[in-house]
Amino acid sequence: MTTTIVAWGFTGPALLTIGRAADELAREHHIRLIRVPLDDDLPPEADVVWVQGAMNPMLGERILAAVGERPLFSSPPVAQSLQIATAHGTGMGRPPRNPSPEARIALALRLVTPGRLVHAGRLSALVAGHTDVDPGPMPDDIPRGIFDTGGGPEHPVGTCGIIGTGLNVAAGDADYLHTIAHALNSLDVATHTWLGSPEDMPGDMKSRVDVWLNLTGFTACGNHGAPATDKGAALAEETDAQLLTPVPLQRGTLSDWRAEPGPVGLWPAAVSMNIAVPELEGATVPWVFMGRDADTNHLTPDDAAVARLAERVRRTIDLRRARPADRKVSVTIFGYDGDGTVGTAAQLDVFASLHALLRRLKEEGYTVEVPDTVEELTDILVGDGAGGARSQASELARWRATDYARVLGEHAARIDGPWGRLPGTVDTDGRDLIIRGARFGNVIVGVQPQFGDVSDPAELLMANDSTPSHSFAAYYLWLEHVFVHDVMLHFGTHGALEFMPGRQTGLAATDWPVLLTGSVPHHYLYVMANPGEGTIAKRRSAASLITYLTPPLADAGLYGALDELAELLDAHLSSGTGPGPVPEEIIDAALRADFTGEQAQDPAELRRELERVRRSPIALGLHTVGRPMEQRQTARSLELAATYLADTGEAERTAILADLEEKLQSNTELDALIRALAGGYTPPVVGGDPARRPDALPTGRNLHAIDPVSVPSASAVARGRKTAEQLIAAHVDAHGSHPESVAIVLWGIDNIKTGGEGLAQAFALLGVEPVAGPRGRVDTFRILSPEELGRPRVDVVCTLSGVCRDVLPQPVQLLDEAVRAVAALDEPDGLNPLAAHARAHAEEMDTTAVEAATRIFSAAAGSYGTGVNKLVQAGDWDDEEDLAEMYLTRMGHAWGIGADGTDAGAVLRKVLGTVDATFQNVDSAETSIAGIDHYFEFLGGVTSAITQLRGDAPASFVSQSWAADVNVGTLRDAMQLESRTRLLNPKWVEGQLAHGYAGVAQVRTRLENTFGMQATTGTVDGWVFDRAAENLLLDEDVRRRMQRANPAAVNSMTNRLLEAADRGLWDADPDTLDRLEDIADHLDGVLEGIEEM
Repeated sequence: MTTTIVAWGFTGPALLTIGRAADELAREHHIRLIRVPLDDDLPPEADVVWVQGAMNPMLGERILAAVGERPLFSSPPVAQSLQIATAHGTGMGRPPRNPSPEARIALALRLVTPGRLVHAGRLSALVAGHTDVDPGPMPDDIPRGIFDTGGGPEHPVGTCGIIGTGLNVAAGDADYLHTIAHALNSLDVATHTWLGSPEDMPGDMKSRVDVWLNLTGFTACGNHGAPATDKGAALAEETDAQLLTPVPLQRGTLSDWRAEPGPVGLWPAAVSMNIAVPELEGATVPWVFMGRDADTNHLTPDDAAVARLAERVRRTIDLRRARPADRKVSVTIFGYDGDGTVGTAAQLDVFASLHALLRRLKEEGYTVEVPDTVEELTDILVGDGAGGARSQASELARWRATDYARVLGEHAARIDGPWGRLPGTVDTDGRDLIIRGARFGNVIVGVQPQFGDVSDPAELLMANDSTPSHSFAAYYLWLEHVFVHDVMLHFGTHGALEFMPGRQTGLAATDWPVLLTGSVPHHYLYVMANPGEGTIAKRRSAASLITYLTPPLADAGLYGALDELAELLDAHLSSGTGPGPVPEEIIDAALRADFTGEQAQDPAELRRELERVRRSPIALGLHTVGRPMEQRQTARSLELAATYLADTGEAERTAILADLEEKLQSNTELDALIRALAGGYTPPVVGGDPARRPDALPTGRNLHAIDPVSVPSASAVARGRKTAEQLIAAHVDAHGSHPESVAIVLWGIDNIKTGGEGLAQAFALLGVEPVAGPRGRVDTFRILSPEELGRPRVDVVCTLSGVCRDVLPQPVQLLDEAVRAVAALDEPDGLNPLAAHARAHAEEMDTTAVEAATRIFSAAAGSYGTGVNKLVQAGDWDDEEDLAEMYLTRMGHAWGIGADGTDAGAVLRKVLGTVDATFQNVDSAETSIAGIDHYFEFLGGVTSAITQLRGDAPASFVSQSWAADVNVGTLRDAMQLESRTRLLNPKWVEGQLAHGYAGVAQVRTRLENTFGMQATTGTVDGWVFDRAAENLLLDEDVRRRMQRANPAAVNSMTNRLLEAADRGLWDADPDTLDRLEDIADHLDGVLEGIEEM
């Protein structure tokens, strides 16, 4: 009797295996094995059904319904993903000692080979009752060990260890292993190809490996069910060999990938399996290098990608073999907008760190000329301003535009559109393109041109075909083709290369980050606390990241009028006088300290606020690479860390804090840089702040994010729920009503550092609970009933950064599923405003309820940022409507299930028009809300857009998510605290001024971001600008110190305050404005070289 087995939905290498197994089953066992796409109906003649891979709940329900009473097997099983009990074996974990036929079938389907499928087919016939013959033990027909790819080079320069999978070989699909090996052999690289875990490779073979090339599409060690990332990292560490893990399109075709230069790149499951998990073992270079042939289904390499990959391996080997004196190193710092910010980076003293690196390179034998001092180095790199005013990056070289065009080839035409015909308008004299930086022997420190440095940033940002400028492209191509660097290092957080247009992941040769950097070995010095943007840099520029420490923390303390008020309050509250009128001297002191009249009448509240200011942790100064903290500098970090360990036993807590203190006082960042520049391996490390993630120390390791399928974590769900309830309570307290709709800003950086607290907050506001499966995969959710929730649901509009969109695609899709499930509920309007709004908007817009329920928005695929910050920084806006329009245009793209950047501008405008409040997490005490421009471009941008759409401003709230205790407060309150503890605080200012040029740039940046928040939200009180002018610019001593170090930054600050007054954002005293105008006139003369400093 013939048994019919349907392999329903099998894809990838399993297709070839089914064909081979089907022949044997039909020929020898009277079993018919057929493959049916999952989109097709299940054939009625099926006796047994196999399904490949994990199933999401909705798909699982459909499969179970279609299968009916027929035996169903998959691995992992459909039943398990649905979390319901069935009679079938699970196929998970270790097999039982006496496994049933059902369990053995599921086990065979975990690793599909011809022999295992034949075995599973015979067992299926047994289960179906068509035979009584048990086939016995399952065969192990997975090839392991050495795989012969033919002869190698006669005189190899080094050896590449290729890691392959026996499953493809068993399926008869191993030609790509020969192709890769031959490409390497042609470059005189010997190869050792190994099937299975490379930790089993013989020691003498392993020790000869210079570079590991993992072609499995997963981790080097372990398997899809149990990745052994610790073993993969240990292997690379033992051999000190970089681990390159390019992406095979196991279930996609090369033709589709090439034809879809669409900016999304890889689908979410591939990002997790092929990129995110391998990064946990320190892998890099996630270029797509092969895919399925549309006709034969065989894996077919992409010729250009294979050539580039082979070149990367060869160049890494050359780097390892070269004498230090012969290595040519390019170090890239960032130009930004030129207003005194050349060579600045997040929380890093770039010039002091560069000086330390150059000195160390000299000690290591590199051919390098080291300036005597940091100041001399700064003058060399930022010395092109008139009169030596440090207003412009120095000129390093000129490159004839015609020579550049020959190198860039056909791609030059892509740049001509947005930037004008070659050579463009940026950094050119009309004939040559100017390369900026300086040469120090065999080391070049180059200055990356700014992306968006045009007269009309709005035009560039809104263009669909945006590209880097000719000067930007020329910079990188000059390093590769004229200087001919052996290794490239980007220095600090962060530049613009990784945010160039192109695919988000799985980049091709025509995507700008690949086109500009080619095959050169690449490393990126990155702050430990930013795994979100760091992950984009790692993936899109094929870099190993090397972390650097954040600056030490300290209490903000009190100063000036705040200190005077505190002394008066202490005397009054300790006098025991009891209730009564508040003394006039306290009221006067409170007003001088810029508290309101109402606050001045409440001594206890004043004291609490002063204590909050005093105890706020602030970063002191900037970090210098290679410099550890002194013991006295660790105290506040340790104290903050202890707050996260409240539920930890005393002995364990003491041990954790002692280990943290030791790591803060040791630093191997320069060692890590030297190792990387010599072609060595950089071990992986999770990203985070020292206090909250002590395991992010020591620095000098390869920063990675987290596996997106594990987000949000259980702890994030718990904290997210608390924060959501506090947000609702805060709105009720301030406005007397429950918010119907909240616009929440979701970033990659804070969700990665917290395990997804921001995403969990969105779920919680909706009244939905994410649910993790037994392997920790968060792939479903539970909708809480109105009775469980105990309050109305909140309509949540999620506005995502490009990093969140790219790095966390699975939880974003799950959130979209949850939104649509809630929108489809049959509940009263008062309990479910999301459903009510979706129905109303569908009618008003004459569209479907599904489209009207869209609630997840971000920039278009391949684009990053709202553009609001660019307009503000350029001063290129007439009124708030311009800022709102920029935000709405850039962010009007839908993301989620079936939406990869779909145009949804009309829906965004409609849903934002109903928003009551905006909200965002502040993820770092070290950076804080005015430390970077992204807070005002995202939270400020959405608030500005809502204000224009509604006609009045929504409430705005933030949560200091870096703190151990959940907290929610108003944005205005946060900006007051921010200003008192940092911008206006002499302790913070002095910490910055100790770093000269770089420190003054940080002061300027914080003032500009404060201006940006006022421009977009109107939540900055006038006294903040009063005190900034008074303390920073009208104070002769402070201004002159800043002016000597960085006159361009001081000029920028002065003009920004004048702009605030001119735009009506600051009601300034006329005398103050006169004095500021005098300062601006003087500094203009200094920068033009016609006045003395």
